[in-house]
Amino acid sequence: MWAIVNSPLLMGNDLRTLSAESLTILNNPAVIAINQDPLAKSAIRIYRNTNVAKDEYGQGEAQIWSGNLFGGDRVVAFLNAANEDVDMSASLKEIFIREAGKAPEVEEEWNVHDLWGNRMTEEDAQKILEGASTATFQKLGWYNATETSYEAGIRSGDVRLLGKFIGTVKPRGSLQAKVKRHSIEIFRLRNIKKFQATESLKHEEL
Repeated sequence: MWAIVNSPLLMGNDLRTLSAESLTILNNPAVIAINQDPLAKSAIRIYRNTNVAKDEYGQGEAQIWSGNLFGGDRVVAFLNAANEDVDMSASLKEIFIREAGKAPEVEEEWNVHDLWGNRMTEEDAQKILEGASTATFQKLGWYNATETSYEAGIRSGDVRLLGKFIGTVKPRGSLQAKVKRHSIEIFRLRNIKKFQATESLKHEEL
């Protein structure tokens, strides 16, 4: 959530006791790229449902967030704070909501990238925590923001910042996902026509 609302990303835990699982979450370039997007625009909440299973304290809700990204991309987050798994969905009309007028994006087709899909494995994260060698880092091919800033990587379309491609949303369609209890699913939507035009340009330059 901190990433999609452009808040500073700070680690408040003890690095000496950081678990491999936590590292795979914190060191996820596809999610960090949302926070470092050149547009620097916060996502907004477009849906809230409190009629869900509550926890022992009577708390629980589900939310959907959506925001603009560089190059016409879109971030969509399904937040499940209910006390059970929830099937969630958002139509393109809801995702590209406008205060006035129509959203032309509703009539277009979108590639969907799961921003958790290609995150580091716990096995590789454990190697890093144990003091992995330079060769190990090179073999992983993990995004290095020291060598290339996130802004530069986003502008160049570095695939490591996009997450895992999982399918498409057709014109006037909906994005759907089953979200586990007390978790969040985050997606990057990319316009297929714009993506194809960019790829054609890259091939021409080669």
